[in-house]
Amino acid sequence: MQRRSIATIAALGTASLILAGCTGASSGASSDEAWTLPEEDPTATIQVLGHQNEETGILDVIAAFEEAHPTITVEYEGVPFDQLNSILDARIGNKDGNPDVYWADQPRIATLASRGFTESLTEQFRDEIGALDDAPVESSSFDGDLWALPIANSTQLLYYNKALLDQAGLEYPSAAPEDRLTWEELTGLATTAVDAGSKYGILFGQPDRYYQLQPLAVSLGGSSGATGEDNLTPDITSDAWVDALAWYGDIHAQNLSPQGVNGEQSSDEFLAGNVAYFVQGPWLVPNLADDDLEWGVAPHPYFEGGDAVTPTGSWSLAMSPFSDEKEAAAIFMKWMSIDDGGGYALNFPAPELPASPEGKDAYYEREIFSSPSGQDAVAIIDYETQNTAVPRLSTIGYVEFEEILGRAYSDAKNGTDPAKALATATQELETAWAKYK
Repeated sequence: MQRRSIATIAALGTASLILAGCTGASSGASSDEAWTLPEEDPTATIQVLGHQNEETGILDVIAAFEEAHPTITVEYEGVPFDQLNSILDARIGNKDGNPDVYWADQPRIATLASRGFTESLTEQFRDEIGALDDAPVESSSFDGDLWALPIANSTQLLYYNKALLDQAGLEYPSAAPEDRLTWEELTGLATTAVDAGSKYGILFGQPDRYYQLQPLAVSLGGSSGATGEDNLTPDITSDAWVDALAWYGDIHAQNLSPQGVNGEQSSDEFLAGNVAYFVQGPWLVPNLADDDLEWGVAPHPYFEGGDAVTPTGSWSLAMSPFSDEKEAAAIFMKWMSIDDGGGYALNFPAPELPASPEGKDAYYEREIFSSPSGQDAVAIIDYETQNTAVPRLSTIGYVEFEEILGRAYSDAKNGTDPAKALATATQELETAWAKYK
C-alpha cells in the first residue's frame, strides 16, 4: 500500500429487535437502489471520514484492510473530534457520496438516521450481527433497524490505590462481580480514606457526563432519562433520578470528590496517587501498566437494593445513503466490525475493547493485562459487557439531552437541590425537543 497522510480539517435493541423490525416502517432514510453484501470484492475506492489523526495509528488499520482486500482502496480523512458532527452535516447534506463511510458516535445514531444521513444495514447484515455483543448492536440501531456497525465497546471499572487503602487500614475490594460494593459502602470507605490522608475519596473519570452517571439512576430503578414515542418525553424527575443526583451532590458536599477536576484531568489525579477509588474505563490500564502505582480493580458499584448497571457504548461505522460504492463500503465496515473479531480493534495500536466476543480474546492477550490486577480487569470487563451493560438513551434529541443533563449534574455537584436541578432540566428538554414533535 502506498502510505498516505491524513487530511486534517482545521476549521469548521438487540439483534432480535432489529430483525423483527425489518418489515416495518423506518424513520430513517435509505436509498431506493438495491445492493447486497457481496461474496467477491469489487474494485473500488471508498472515502472514509473519522475523528482520529495520523498519530493514533489509524493508518495501520487501513493498511491491514487493504492487504486483506487489495481491490478496495480506502482514502481516509481525519477531522477534529469536536468538528466531526458539523462536518458530517455539511458533507452528507451535499449528497455527493463523500464520505462513503464515517465514524458515528453511538448515542447520536438515532439523530443521524432520522435525518436521512445513514443507510439502513438491516437486510444486508441480518445474518452477520449475531457475532456482536447485544449492547453495541442496540446502540447502533433505531426504530427497529440497524443503521451502523459497532467497531468498539466500553465499560467502567472501580480502580483503587492500594497504598491509600493500606494507609487507611481498609481491605481491598473483591474483584468478583457477585461481591461488588454498593455506592453506600463505597461512600463510607472513601470517608475513611480521606480521614486517613487521601486527597480524594471517590473520583469519576468523566464528571458531570451522562455516559458515566446514567447507571446511578438506572441502578435505583429509573429509566435512562426519557420515555414515550421516540423517547422525547423527559423522565428525570422520578425518585430514582432525584436520589441518584442527591448522592452525587453529597459526595462533593462532603469533600469526598473534587469540584474542579474535569474529564481531561481525572486520570492524572489517580495516577499521581491522589485518589483512593476511581471509576474509569479500560483505557486506563495501559497507563497503569507503565506506572509505578500499586493498583487494584473491582466491579462497578451499585445502589443497595438496586440493580448492577454499567455504562456502555463507543463508536460505530455508518454508511452514507448517497454513497456510490455501497458494496465496497459494506465490505470495509464488516471487516472493521466483525471479521476475525473486528479488524479495527485487532489492528489499532492502542487497546480498544472490541464489539465482538471473538475479538476480545486477542484484546485480553495484550501485555497490558498480564499482571494479576490486569487479569482481574479482564474478568470484570468480560462479565460487565455481557451482563450489566445498559446503552445510553436512544433518541433523536440526544444532543440536547446530553448537554442539558450535564448542566443538571454540574448544578447538583455545586449545591443546587437535585429535585430543582432536574425540574429545570425537564423544562429545558421540553422546550428543546418541541421541534421534533
